[in-house]
Amino acid sequence: MLQQINSGLDRLLVGVDVGSLWMARAGGFLILFTVGLVTTEVLSRKIFGRSGVHATELTGYIMAISSSWAFAYTLMRKAHIRIDALYLTLPISVRSVLDLIALLSLALFCVLVVGAAFDVTLLSYTGGARANTPLSTPVWIPQVLWLIGLFWFSIAVVLLSLRVLFGLLSGNIEDVQRIAGSPTLDDQVAEENKEAAR
Repeated sequence: MLQQINSGLDRLLVGVDVGSLWMARAGGFLILFTVGLVTTEVLSRKIFGRSGVHATELTGYIMAISSSWAFAYTLMRKAHIRIDALYLTLPISVRSVLDLIALLSLALFCVLVVGAAFDVTLLSYTGGARANTPLSTPVWIPQVLWLIGLFWFSIAVVLLSLRVLFGLLSGNIEDVQRIAGSPTLDDQVAEENKEAAR
């Protein structure tokens, strides 16, 4: 039974991984778009003495959106910063339990953040809030895009938490470490060699 649950969660996590990659790519494209906006604004001010690009406002929205869209990818690739000097000295079973606690804490944080972000977005939409700028942007538009990234991140965190929990319950500690554990220096070197070989 636990093996079937783990297999189902693994399939879901593959889908989340693919979706996270595409969201991170879209966020990267938005950042490149930001570079174009800022460049256009600088050249416009230099050549014409003024600009109608409004890069400052748009880049602020884009940075928030692209960051939230990259959160899940960072989680799935274990690319977030970890302070693991003590962690790596502990037995693998203790590390796996700590990984579960960390993921459950992150899942709780996500629930709180997504709930608050949803309330803010809904209030902006129902209240007709607009940015106090020349563009007068309806602020719910960038907030919805920001909320999508946060919601996707929370899905990734919850599914990963469940996978680690059921992995622990089934006694497959090595699997838990592969999925959620902090990579050792040897693991990182092996991964870099694998990437270089491609």
